[in-house]
Amino acid sequence: MAKILENQLASLHQDFASMGREVATAIQQAAQAFKQEDQQLAKQVVDHDLQINQQEMYLEKKAAQVIALQQPVSSDLRILITILKASSDLERIGDHAASFARATLRIPVDQKNPLIEDAIFKMSQHAYEMLQQVIQAYVDNDEKAARQIAQADSKTDDYLRLIRKEAMSCMQTDPDFVTFGTEYIVVAAHIERIGDYVTNVAEWIVYTNSGKIIELSNN
Repeated sequence: MAKILENQLASLHQDFASMGREVATAIQQAAQAFKQEDQQLAKQVVDHDLQINQQEMYLEKKAAQVIALQQPVSSDLRILITILKASSDLERIGDHAASFARATLRIPVDQKNPLIEDAIFKMSQHAYEMLQQVIQAYVDNDEKAARQIAQADSKTDDYLRLIRKEAMSCMQTDPDFVTFGTEYIVVAAHIERIGDYVTNVAEWIVYTNSGKIIELSNN
């Protein structure tokens, strides 16, 4: 029985890490589509979100079955709870990546603001790196790294403030920019939420080790 549980947990670990890497790719592709005005790539990110949703449902179902049939206790149960909760966070990150990609289809070339565009791209790259790092922390079961990654979310918040300030300034001087300035703020908010959900995943890694749910964000 113990060997069966061990094999099932190993399979779930692999599936969760695979989902995390796919979601990270979605962020990276959304950023590339936004920067390069690639509508085909943006649509690809949006369409792929359905597969990410299906992965979450599969992980939830598989983890729930293991809990019901194997009745794990202690550390094994915490691992399964982490997969259940953190897979939901990954699915939400995928949703925000798709929303980010959709913005590529809505902001016309003649209304693009170079300063805001650059900040959004850098912000998205930071969120992408955070997610990559937290998935590696999950694979390594590295609580220290998870805590450090959560602290890096403050940089995402800094980018959001910068983008909001610049967009609001442009909207005040150019009424025609209001629609697109608002769009930029919404895009930055989606990326900021990605940082929040990465922090959630980091918190679940800490829970796996300590058995305690600890809020790591400084916000």
